[in-house]
Amino acid sequence: MFRVVDWFSKAFAYLAMAVLIFIMLFITVSVCGRYFFNQPIPDDIVIMQALLVVLVFLPFAFVQQEKAHLSVSILTDRMGPKGQFFCDMLGLVVGMIFLGIVTVASFGDALAAFFDGAVFEGPLEIPEWPARGSVCLGTGLLLLKLLADFIKGLIEGPSDVQVSHMPDH
Repeated sequence: MFRVVDWFSKAFAYLAMAVLIFIMLFITVSVCGRYFFNQPIPDDIVIMQALLVVLVFLPFAFVQQEKAHLSVSILTDRMGPKGQFFCDMLGLVVGMIFLGIVTVASFGDALAAFFDGAVFEGPLEIPEWPARGSVCLGTGLLLLKLLADFIKGLIEGPSDVQVSHMPDH
């Protein structure tokens, strides 16, 4: 299970990178079209809004895999290994509860947008469900990653060495 979740995390991160490259090219073409030919790409702003949601939510699990989330560790850095372990496990549980709620809600939202045929306003009538579904995918995969980290923590237990949450670089 751990390897599968890590593989999907990395795949979603690469997909988010591809979306970022597409966004940069798309904006360049739209701006050039607007200024040189007085003809921007139709619904360019709507498309960018939808793609930004995809860009933000898909790599969530990869960020957790790399332990690159922002954290404030003023108190936990002063704790021993068991205290840090307890705080890490508590954080995983709270994160799983919150992300479970967000994943279920965003799944219902994406499903409703799909069945209702919801579209963004504009000449192209772009469907809303892919952007809304990316929220569900990103938070759902992060939920699985947190669950995997929690199970791994239960199996391994606290380490004997005090862990600093400060990055190595």
